[in-house]
Amino acid sequence: MKNNTMATLRYGIVTFKDQRVGTLTELAGGSTRFTYDDAVGQSIACALPASQKVHEYPFGIHPFFAHLAPEGWLRERQTAFADIDRDDDFGILLAFGADCIGAVGITDPGHSHDRVHLKTTTSPIDVAAVNVERTISGVQAKVLCTDNGTGGFRPAGATEPAPFIAKFPEGRLPDMVANEATTLELARRLLGKTEVTQARLATIDGIDGIALVVSRFDRAGASKLRCEDFAQVISHPPGQDHQGKYNVGYDAIGRALGYSAARLLDARRLFKRLVAYVLLGNVDCHLKNWGLVETDEGLRLSPAYDVLNGYIYGDAGYTTRFGLAVNGERAQWEWYDRPLLLDIAQEIGLARRAAEGVLTELRKRRPAVEARLEKGLRLDEGRSWAYRASVAAAWERIDG
Repeated sequence: MKNNTMATLRYGIVTFKDQRVGTLTELAGGSTRFTYDDAVGQSIACALPASQKVHEYPFGIHPFFAHLAPEGWLRERQTAFADIDRDDDFGILLAFGADCIGAVGITDPGHSHDRVHLKTTTSPIDVAAVNVERTISGVQAKVLCTDNGTGGFRPAGATEPAPFIAKFPEGRLPDMVANEATTLELARRLLGKTEVTQARLATIDGIDGIALVVSRFDRAGASKLRCEDFAQVISHPPGQDHQGKYNVGYDAIGRALGYSAARLLDARRLFKRLVAYVLLGNVDCHLKNWGLVETDEGLRLSPAYDVLNGYIYGDAGYTTRFGLAVNGERAQWEWYDRPLLLDIAQEIGLARRAAEGVLTELRKRRPAVEARLEKGLRLDEGRSWAYRASVAAAWERIDG
């Protein structure tokens, strides 16, 4: 949010599952206030309990709302086409936040989205990203999609359901979506099909290139499910350049799990997933890449998402340090071995005996993973070799 004094302080209507629940308002001095409407008794977020009607945040927009805003590629486009300051989270959400990840939305009585200006030369992917009052968190190029009626996909319109997210590769790493498709498949072999988000490679009508089309677990048909990433759950600020998601340790994971309706079960699921991430080189497992989602039991650990072997891109300038800090520092992927993982298990609240059981369980899945690796990885020869070598090295550190 801008720090300069504003002539007119802005406010937005906050919705939950498409029903009005309150207002988000700018205050003098750069703070914000979220206020529940009088009749609302259901909390919209872990960090915003309805038992407290007014929630003020002194440092700009509250972290729960800030984490609804996009990062990276989508932020650049939405701010450019709507002429919004890149650091103005409030303005981005007023213009594009009517439909966000999860069940919360923000609409602007002043119709900020009317400021969006498209040209006839605007690319189809940019049109899909900015032409509707919808936004998606995350860094990668992505657009909301729906079924095109013939088994394929097209960009979703302004009001129709958008049960899919199409993710596109970075220009200098065209194999990124193929990498993620493969890594998700391997993760299912390690964790089980229901533990990992469903996705497949496909084309999107009118947009060039291959995308990874991900099925959204925060949607059930046309219904929105409450869903919060762990940064939202514990109200952790995005920080400068949105790097706050890395500046925390595994104790933050443990705190977020405290909001699960089945904490011990989810701690075991989360630890198993963490070990799988080490095995598969998924180094970018920062705080926003873990989440809770609404179920019949209450909030539970969401399926795994945003999973790819980022370690093999170290030669392209990508970090090979793991997503969260150990003893105040993000450790290199190579440092993750059996003793370190067992220490982390205790930090997230999982007993050592239970953690040992997880490692034994995963050891039994090793042949299935190795068999899949030998079938081909949709990557070129060099990347395929690096992928297999990284997995083999991780098994040796963890399993011996």
